[in-house]
Amino acid sequence: MKKLNNKLIGRWAINIDLEGFGTLYGKENLVLQSLGELMEGIFCIGNQYYPNSPDRLFAHQLGDGFIIVSEFPEDTFDRPVSIALSLLRHVASSGRYAKATISEGEFSDIQSCYPLSVREAAKSDNRIRIGAGIMTTFPVMGTALIRAISVAKKCPSGPLLAIAAANRHLLPDGLIIHEHEAPSQDIITIDWLHSKNDLAIDIANKSQLNMPDTVNISDQLCAYCQTQQVKQEWKKNVHDFLDVQF
Repeated sequence: MKKLNNKLIGRWAINIDLEGFGTLYGKENLVLQSLGELMEGIFCIGNQYYPNSPDRLFAHQLGDGFIIVSEFPEDTFDRPVSIALSLLRHVASSGRYAKATISEGEFSDIQSCYPLSVREAAKSDNRIRIGAGIMTTFPVMGTALIRAISVAKKCPSGPLLAIAAANRHLLPDGLIIHEHEAPSQDIITIDWLHSKNDLAIDIANKSQLNMPDTVNISDQLCAYCQTQQVKQEWKKNVHDFLDVQF
């Protein structure tokens, strides 16, 4: 790992998932289409913008979202922030919204820790026969994933972009940042709707992602808060931290 200000910096990880998926699933098809948009967005960025080492990406689906991990440790959060900004706008173009958190740490294949009987039964696609049924495994783990999920748990409700406050020095310039009171005082959120980031724009353009403008997304978010059964806290945080006016 590299060092920055005498602190070890590991591989970065983006944890991004759909907001309201559990509530909307089964009631509409749009939220599943939005999950597809998220998946395609990651696919396009990996294929068209960061296809090769040392910049290639590793993405793993986790239910209604994904964990995206860098190949190597990096000195800043420039890339993950830009990727997250482009993906949040791309998903928003579908009419549904995502939350993203970014952290750093270790990330590795853990299949060698599986029981021998399981390893011997495993296929190349991580499927394991259990009688006439199937077991699937998640073959990677590490502190990068654990920390990103920890940030998500502390993050206020809403379609926000958050990192640990301790990692603030890793952020690129030009971002609109919000600090939080307890119990979220250990994190900061980034106003992905109004922050300017040239790399995010370049990623979206060259990866052929949808990139709706700020006014369009603001209007859609306003309508979403008025037509969907969102909690008051969710609506308040959209107003306070994304500057969406109702």
